[in-house]
Amino acid sequence: MSSALEFYYLFRDAMAERGIRFVLTSGMACVEYGLQQNTKDTDWIVDPEDLDKLVAMLCEFERGLSGKNWRISYRNLFGAPLDAKFHLGGWTTHLAIWDGAESPEHHLDFFGRPPRIIPGTWQKSTGLLASRDIVARMKKTDRSKDWPIVNALAAQDWFAERSTDSLLHLTEIQLLREAWGSLDNSQRQKLSSERPLLNLLDSQDDLRLERSLLLERALWGNVNRERYLNYQSNWKSFYRSWQQDEVGTWPSSQPFAVQHKRVLEASAKHGLTPQPFAEKSLRQEIFERGKERTKSLIHASEEELQSVAMPIEIILP
Repeated sequence: MSSALEFYYLFRDAMAERGIRFVLTSGMACVEYGLQQNTKDTDWIVDPEDLDKLVAMLCEFERGLSGKNWRISYRNLFGAPLDAKFHLGGWTTHLAIWDGAESPEHHLDFFGRPPRIIPGTWQKSTGLLASRDIVARMKKTDRSKDWPIVNALAAQDWFAERSTDSLLHLTEIQLLREAWGSLDNSQRQKLSSERPLLNLLDSQDDLRLERSLLLERALWGNVNRERYLNYQSNWKSFYRSWQQDEVGTWPSSQPFAVQHKRVLEASAKHGLTPQPFAEKSLRQEIFERGKERTKSLIHASEEELQSVAMPIEIILP
């Protein structure tokens, strides 16, 4: 039986030994960066090409072939099979693992193409831990508890490395102004093309800038919400069809290999869409819905919104 932290190290080392390309992100990464005390979950970005290796490893450990005798199951959350064609389309897989008879339930989430991350950029992280920049991008959600972490990660990056990318995430006004004032024009142009709010630092007082930051944060949250609802709707439609046919209790108590085979077959038969954002028009529609919701909730003008709106390829890469 392992604690959450012990299990994280155990699972990390097992993937590394098998040549699976991955980085740790989100909550446990924040523990590693000293910004959280603990978390029950581990979140992993895994190269989609290596998901077959990961499935093989899980099946091996569940059968006890390497001395381990884990119990592994899909979780009762909407999400796709642990399969490359779904992960390339931005889906997430949620698993539960018990590594001993009295083990707590370890929750693991896997991303092949994580939200708000430009494909290919996460591989630039050093070691087996996602960079602060990658973790900060993943934390730009519709959950208010995530945003202090975004700023804290950026502040660490600025003070430790003087990383200019930290200005893409800082929300503490005084520090943001100080960092911005240290940059030359070429650095400013590069960063403001991704984060237009930076252009307001020289023209807005603190109160107006605080409003602009709230508006920017709301836009991130509302676009993320609309993106999430698209996946959720797709899953619900698939699951209703599957349930009418044969699903019974899901997840089942069957071995992971059987569960995995079942959900793959069901996904093909009942139409779980591998890539819900394949159409560029849908991505644009999601973006526009998020913008309209933001304007309504914050009572913002179109001009205000445009002054902080990031490019669609940044928020919905």
